[in-house]
Amino acid sequence: MQETRLQRVNSEIKKALSQILSEEIRDPRLHEGLISITSVDTTNDLSHCTIYVSIYNSKERVIYIFHTLQHSAGFIRKLLSKKVDLRITPELHFKLDEGYENSEKMCKLIDSLNIPAEENSEN
Repeated sequence: MQETRLQRVNSEIKKALSQILSEEIRDPRLHEGLISITSVDTTNDLSHCTIYVSIYNSKERVIYIFHTLQHSAGFIRKLLSKKVDLRITPELHFKLDEGYENSEKMCKLIDSLNIPAEENSEN
């Protein structure tokens, strides 16, 4: 199945942003936790890009790191423009992806139900 142009752009942006966050950003506040880009969603006209990130640290530090990331969006966009060859570099919007946390809560909730295992009865 052939990838569409938008999917290729999203993939390139994700790869470039991962490299920027891990290697080029020198702000120590952004290196306090592990930042993982889970997905990238660019509008059809390539003017805006929503980046979903997971940050692994304590809840208070996650919020602090996320606000620092949002505040650095303009600088990160400038670095991105040097890595990805697009006519217009999209405006970056970061959002927290809480899918991992939600799945962890669901697993704990299911484990806490204490449902006895069914016995295998052979007739």
